[in-house]
Amino acid sequence: MSSTGAIAPANEEAVRAWDTVLYDRWKQFRGVFVEALADITDEVFTRFPPSEGGRCIDVGCGFGDTTRRMAQLTGPDGFALGTDSSPRFIADAVREAEEAGAWNVAFEVADAQTAAWTSTFDYAFSRMGTQFFAAPVPAMRAVRGALVPGGRLVKVCWRRKHESPMWAETAEVVERFLSRPAEYEADTCGPGPFSLGNPDTCRGILEAAGFTDVDLHARDFPYRMGRDLDEAIDAILAVGPAAELVRLNGEHGEAARPAIADALAEHLADWTQPDGSVVGRASVWFVTAVSPSSAAA
Repeated sequence: MSSTGAIAPANEEAVRAWDTVLYDRWKQFRGVFVEALADITDEVFTRFPPSEGGRCIDVGCGFGDTTRRMAQLTGPDGFALGTDSSPRFIADAVREAEEAGAWNVAFEVADAQTAAWTSTFDYAFSRMGTQFFAAPVPAMRAVRGALVPGGRLVKVCWRRKHESPMWAETAEVVERFLSRPAEYEADTCGPGPFSLGNPDTCRGILEAAGFTDVDLHARDFPYRMGRDLDEAIDAILAVGPAAELVRLNGEHGEAARPAIADALAEHLADWTQPDGSVVGRASVWFVTAVSPSSAAA
């Protein structure tokens, strides 16, 4: 594991959140979150795969499962570098790659806003990893700088919150009990998961960063929230907009948790499947772009 550059001061709070409480909660419910995104991850790599023998960079790689996947797709002559600003995620990614015998991967701790990657990659990827930058244009400019001329960016990000009922409606349930406090001690995850939901914003950031041929492909899909109602409720109250509202309210939020859980159980009853699992509707962008061939771009 290596480290590239410092953390941008504006990102310190978000990195602290992802390296502490959000890391712990994501790891606890990893099976829910990763499984829920499995089908769209398969789809995006099928529709927009890296090239055989290619060099890939994975921005916001988390536990590194997508990094290892790209290394497999590029074959024995390919390579994938996973980057994340959280040292704890990267430590797990390194260990799991070693356990899996993945030899054509590497990982580093890096904040894209301060990283200075050289132009050695032909494919850049991110699954839900680019929404949290305090200054997204410089960050995406660094990602473009990591690509060779003509290299391709492929990423998955959430659309606007209201376009994913499993996020929007569960947050509305919590809002019956809690409001966002004016002051709080908990760290937050920066701009948040829906900061790229507006298509004009998403496109504008990439074009300002120097990318060309920016395309957004909307994809609605069933999101498996848990294998049963209890797991779904626990996951909702661990990570996401509903969970953050509880967390920012501190002791007051924790005191309201039992009533919130009961209200969520009632709301999710209609989403419960015959096998007991809970499935909501979610919506993402598949975003593609190109690093221009012109060095002056």
